[in-house]
Amino acid sequence: MYDSSSKFITLIALSALLLYLPASIADVTFPDKPDRKDYFVDTAMMIDDQHRTEINDIAKAILKEEKIPIYVVTINSLADYEASGLGIEEYATRLFDQWGVGFEDRNYGILLLVSKGDRKARIELGAGWERNYDSQSKDIMDNLIIKQFKRGDFSLGILDGVRGLDAMARGLSLPKATPPWWVLPLTIIGAILLVLLIINLFKTGRSGWAWALIAAIAVMLFFMLRSAASSGGGFGGGFSGGGGATGSW
Repeated sequence: MYDSSSKFITLIALSALLLYLPASIADVTFPDKPDRKDYFVDTAMMIDDQHRTEINDIAKAILKEEKIPIYVVTINSLADYEASGLGIEEYATRLFDQWGVGFEDRNYGILLLVSKGDRKARIELGAGWERNYDSQSKDIMDNLIIKQFKRGDFSLGILDGVRGLDAMARGLSLPKATPPWWVLPLTIIGAILLVLLIINLFKTGRSGWAWALIAAIAVMLFFMLRSAASSGGGFGGGFSGGGGATGSW
């Protein structure tokens, strides 16, 4: 048995341990839940007004039709919430559980968390998904969200991510990333120039390298056109199952 001095030393050691617990365990805070009419909390101001409306429309529809809530949260950094000692995966899990995304009888909630300053994003899935959708989540993260983030289009990346999560939740094929705004105008201008060049060549009777240039432009337009063509009540005691995907840019 410990004598009194040993007990005292043990008590001092435990007190010191509790005193110096990292903020990642003791003092983590979370954003407030959104109003019932919204399905996002955009503290980092990353989402355009138009895309906010689209996100709400998508999330409202799938909650009503499938009882699957999708929420988006953007923050400036984990440090703002005393979570600098945590990875974004653990913070997303804690936020998911704190809010209770999903329902006890249908635990299929989905959370998309973006930390702008940390350049990290996380898709967190409710326990009902049973880690069976990690691969699709990774596809959405890499090809729909991070792909746009690397272009500097955070708002479109978030919207594309929500579209992808909606498709995943409904059992549909994942959509392609939305092409940049300039793709369609550039394609139209290129097509017009291509037609004018062909007409001019027929009139002048030229041949050789000019026709090779036309072929190159046509191939470029083909790939651009193909790219362009492919393009609040969800809190009910749900909890995270640890599934999802993480990305960085």
